[in-house]
Amino acid sequence: MQSERLVVFLAGGRATRLEEHATDTPKALQPVAGAPLLDHLIAEAVRLGFGRFHLALGHLYEPIVEHLRARGVDFTWSIDDVDGGAGTAGALRAAADHLPDEFVVWLADTLPPASLRGPLLPAPTAPAVARMAVSEQVPDVTPNVTVRDGRVTAYDKQSPAGATHVDAGLYALTRDVLAHVPDGRSDLEQLWPALAEQGLMEAEVLNGRFFDIGTPGRLAVADREYRAVSERA
Repeated sequence: MQSERLVVFLAGGRATRLEEHATDTPKALQPVAGAPLLDHLIAEAVRLGFGRFHLALGHLYEPIVEHLRARGVDFTWSIDDVDGGAGTAGALRAAADHLPDEFVVWLADTLPPASLRGPLLPAPTAPAVARMAVSEQVPDVTPNVTVRDGRVTAYDKQSPAGATHVDAGLYALTRDVLAHVPDGRSDLEQLWPALAEQGLMEAEVLNGRFFDIGTPGRLAVADREYRAVSERA
């Protein structure tokens, strides 16, 4: 059943772009429309049909665990396995014991559009090991994904030639992806180009504006937009 699918929230980063906002408060607990970001993420995941949650944690992980326990959320969690941080791909390696054959990864600084509907991101079709959600509606972000015939054919944070879409921060993966994650520190932005080059990454084009709260300005935009959504509800 869709509600049994696992969502892995990657919430271990140091949030350096948030500056003083994240000195003592992890990015996942930054306030958005009067509630911690993570509360919105879990509510959105439930709305989209997911029912199991794993937190891949690192920097300032204690308040995140305490917050979820206080809320009574049923979740599992892991800590990255590299001094100084394992990176976003390394966090998946550290979470390996908790991962089923297929799961969804969700960057914990990304809020989806309120218009998004489930079921979300079907599992990739073999031999692909990943399906990336992409969007053309992410203001202030340079396109970094090239899509052709339902596949990601190039990925480059510096914008590959011909890129028209933006990585939306949501991915359906199979456990086979772990074989492509090297030891030591490794980030998803290093993993995705390798998978794209090998033809192992599918694309799912989603409509609506995604909100990345990675900077103070974008946090303010997400706060304003989500307040507006709450007022219309």
